[in-house]
Amino acid sequence: MKNSKKKSKKTTDPLAGDLSYLLENKNNWIKVNFELLSKNKTITLRINEDLLVAIKAQAEAQGIDYQKWIRETLAQGLNKSA
Repeated sequence: MKNSKKKSKKTTDPLAGDLSYLLENKNNWIKVNFELLSKNKTITLRINEDLLVAIKAQAEAQGIDYQKWIRETLAQGLNKSA
């Protein structure tokens, strides 16, 4: 008579253990480009064309839309002054 017991497969969840070691080395960090808060206000801003060209170049270098670059830059400036 054959043994009818099924072999159990052990699966390990890579997120089940302590992952704090990943935070110790900043080289493991990846910048994530997303915004948590909704954009519920619209503003109009007049700027020099050369400044807009420079802003768009910076945004393109970071791989994001220029309007998002402006929002992030404004937020960073506020965080530094707080």
